[in-house]
Amino acid sequence: MFGLTGLWQRALARTAAAAVCLISGSHTSSAFEPAEAATKPPLTVNVFVSTRNDTCYDRGDVAAIRRFTAEARERINAQGGIAGHKLDLRILDDFRDQNRAIANLREALADPDSVAMVGLSSSDRSKAVFDAAGREIKQKNIPFLSAISVTSIFSGYPNVFSMRASQDDERLPVLAQFVRQSGFQRPAFIGIRDTLFSTTLADGLNRVMGGYLVADHRVPVKDNKADTAAFPAVIEDLKTKNPDIVFLTIGPDRNGEFVKQLKEAGLAPAIMVTGRIGSIPSDVAMDYAGTFYELVWDRLPDLYNARTMRSLAGQSADDWIFLGGKIASAPGWSNGECKERAAGIANDPLSDDNLRAIGIGTQYADMLGLIAAASRTARRDAGIKDLRAHINDQLKKAYASGRGAFQGQFENWSFDPASRHATRTPFLVQQAPGMGRPQLGPLQFARLKNENLRAIGTQYLDIDLIRVFSVDDNEKTFFAEFYISMRDDGRENSIELLEFANAVINPQTNDRQVTVRTLANGERSDAYPDAMKIYHVTGRFLFQPQLETYPFDTQRFAINIRPKRGDKPFIIQPPPIDLRDTAVDAVGWTPRDQYVGYDEDFVTTVDAKTHQPSIVPFYRGSFVWIMERETTDYFLRVVVPLLFILAVAYVSIFIPLSHFEAIVTIQVTALLSAVALYLALPAIDSDGTTLSDRIFLSAYLAVTVMIAISVLRINSYVTERPRLQTALSATHVILIPILAIAMAIYVQRASLGLG
Repeated sequence: MFGLTGLWQRALARTAAAAVCLISGSHTSSAFEPAEAATKPPLTVNVFVSTRNDTCYDRGDVAAIRRFTAEARERINAQGGIAGHKLDLRILDDFRDQNRAIANLREALADPDSVAMVGLSSSDRSKAVFDAAGREIKQKNIPFLSAISVTSIFSGYPNVFSMRASQDDERLPVLAQFVRQSGFQRPAFIGIRDTLFSTTLADGLNRVMGGYLVADHRVPVKDNKADTAAFPAVIEDLKTKNPDIVFLTIGPDRNGEFVKQLKEAGLAPAIMVTGRIGSIPSDVAMDYAGTFYELVWDRLPDLYNARTMRSLAGQSADDWIFLGGKIASAPGWSNGECKERAAGIANDPLSDDNLRAIGIGTQYADMLGLIAAASRTARRDAGIKDLRAHINDQLKKAYASGRGAFQGQFENWSFDPASRHATRTPFLVQQAPGMGRPQLGPLQFARLKNENLRAIGTQYLDIDLIRVFSVDDNEKTFFAEFYISMRDDGRENSIELLEFANAVINPQTNDRQVTVRTLANGERSDAYPDAMKIYHVTGRFLFQPQLETYPFDTQRFAINIRPKRGDKPFIIQPPPIDLRDTAVDAVGWTPRDQYVGYDEDFVTTVDAKTHQPSIVPFYRGSFVWIMERETTDYFLRVVVPLLFILAVAYVSIFIPLSHFEAIVTIQVTALLSAVALYLALPAIDSDGTTLSDRIFLSAYLAVTVMIAISVLRINSYVTERPRLQTALSATHVILIPILAIAMAIYVQRASLGLG
């Protein structure tokens, strides 16, 4: 009897805690509470979007912006809103019409409750807007987080910022340094006449390169695109000028045709594409003798944004698809330029086009979060004018590059104090002849605190995971054995430059619990590839288990890599997924997928003497394996015995009531057996209830209902009323199977991540 009492006490403690977690939620506090936001008048953030009807398919940008900004609004309001005011959103679509864009901005400016504005992307449309309403923009002093890349448009407006990188401060310096350090001597520019972006880029290239463009052509526009009829004359001139690199800014729809004509003319300079290398058809690119380059700020080759992948984990893919259907009115369908979309692309959340839409949507949502964060230090009684001024001031000071950063959903945000552009140094991507796919180039750049560019390297690196073992959900650790290979390009690359960021630290030695054995040192070898350094590594690593669906859960096991030294920064480039060895020996787990992610992290410091904050950014790479827990053992040890316990308890209800003591004894014993089975399981240290907890809670409930009905059926009040007795008997027989079926459906859906 004492033992049973102890079981009850321990079970009540564990199940009560589980029940509390099940029905309660965690709450975060902020400077302005949600209750306060409900009492103050709402404030509006106006979001400018541009729906397109000239593309072959709906690109999903506007849908993503609408979805993610709405979610951001809900999060912000749950955390106290904007300085204690509820946040309202107004989406204003200009449909790529200049006059409508002007009207939308004036509508936002006229709103007395407008606390900020977000969006406006086209350079030409933006210039028209500022030409028409520039005076009001400056006078109202409303924080305007635009998507304008040309600095000259808003340089005279201290309340206007840009979530885009500056052409002058980011794109042009990187291009200039790239040309110089790569040894190119004869650069040429091919752009579009009378477009602000193309004109600004060409003029900027001439400026930063000392005016030594050997050719500068601005082709005319026909049907809103570069006129292909002008290409032959341009190529004839290039034959005489013989450039070794061409900056191509004629739009993605025309890149392939220009390269084709260039190839037919016998020319093969390197080509820096504005846009994506993928805009050039593969049959044109494959046998081109020159190297293609592009600048990118996201969606790196064979690399995924680590934060994006964490957000996608365990969610329905349909919830993350924004690509729309065919736009029948697009001119490309009538002139043959549009092609049918490859099967499956529209349903793949990780396709390049869909990831681009997700990136745009989350950037706009981040701007809302940034506005809310900037408002948190405002006075509680600040009026709308003071609040606008305070947000502008915080954007310039608290989030100035090198001093502070706002950690958004997928990106970090800070602004150059002079240009007020987001500081986002691009990556250089290349596709060498015959490669057939792009990858990060060996030369990259990072911006230092003094605003100078510093060349950093690309580590061409792969991890071949051999096995995962000793997974501990409570300690949040696992052991891994793997090979790591890296190319030695003459910069003395070695594993000594790497730090395994999530390796467990030995408290006695303060060293990472990792053992490294060198297999190849980069020298010529008959056994291993030349210039390759290969290491065998074993170690204990941390992970973040998500146990809501335990034991039908899927976990992410990662090996995180970052630079060990601040003076040796790098970014990693893994091989393509189809070339990686994905076979893993994982006891108790079934490998389902693998990817490599990257993230920009930073070290935050404050000078104790000057009180000046600073941030030091670096890149972190994550080799991630997604594994599903094997459940055969759980079914045999838990599910099957629990079903037998419930079956015995259920069968007892058919015993005549004259044997009430036997009925209750069986049912109470069943309840205690379920409790004992629960306590015999390994304890899982979860922040909330697991699916296993909910299965047992349901079993307790079912048996308790059986006991309660059994007691009621012998009560004198019930026995004197035959109809009530019959109803309880029917409930006894029918309700329990219904509860069991409902729980089975719930378990099945939860195990699939649908619960």
